[in-house]
Order: sequence, then structure tokens, then C-alpha cells
Amino acid sequence: MITPQDVISIGIIRRTHYNDLPPFVFVLRDGLLVPFRSENISELIGEEGFVLRSDVREDEDEMLTWQDLVGYSIEDTDTGGRRDLVGVIDSIDESTINTLATLTDGRMLPLHEDFITEIDEEAHIVRVRLPFAL
Repeated sequence: MITPQDVISIGIIRRTHYNDLPPFVFVLRDGLLVPFRSENISELIGEEGFVLRSDVREDEDEMLTWQDLVGYSIEDTDTGGRRDLVGVIDSIDESTINTLATLTDGRMLPLHEDFITEIDEEAHIVRVRLPFAL
């Protein structure tokens, strides 16, 4: 049985071009990951698609996935010129439209490209500019 740890989200399916997809795309149905052949992807428009981690190319220039950020520290850079440690990412929840990072202290933060200013892969730090309300 395929588990959530076996797959990576490719986002909400919007188009029917499947040239770069592996043979199967998975969607959640009744809490289970159900496989669909990539050539039938038009049936899945509007749903979040997943592919097996083993089907993702391991290029050196490959972009990070949200799951790769587990263990990274989060620093807020919008604090008057200094960098304040917000916490360390314990887990990532991609099950909803808003990706959330759960920190080791239990707090949750939205991970959104508008908030992230830099990802330092060598130092394992995500630098963010968080809105005041968070």
C-alpha cells in the first residue's frame, strides 16, 4: 500500500499535458492514495496530484520540496535588521491548499513563497518575512 511518505505533491492538476509525468499519478480518495495512469490525467483536473518519490529525478540542480525543509531552522528577517529564530521545522502538512510547517514547539506557520526570502541549504535555514499578525 502506498503511504503519504512514499509520494510528493505535484500540486493541483490544471492542465492535461502529461509529457513529463511518470506512468502513474495518485490522488486522495476517501483517505487513500489511488493511482491513475498519466494519460488519463484529464479526469483529475482540480485535484491535488502526487507522484512516487522514486519516480522523481535526482538531479543535482533539483529544487527542494517542502518535505526537504524538515529540520531546517526558520529565521524572521523582518525584525528591525536582526534575524530572530522562530523555530525548527518538525513536520510539513501539504494535505490542504495551504502548506503548513509545524515547529518543534507545536506552533504552525504557513509556508508560502511570498513569506520566504531565502533558503540557505548549507546552513539549513529558511529566512522569512512574516506578517505582523502571525
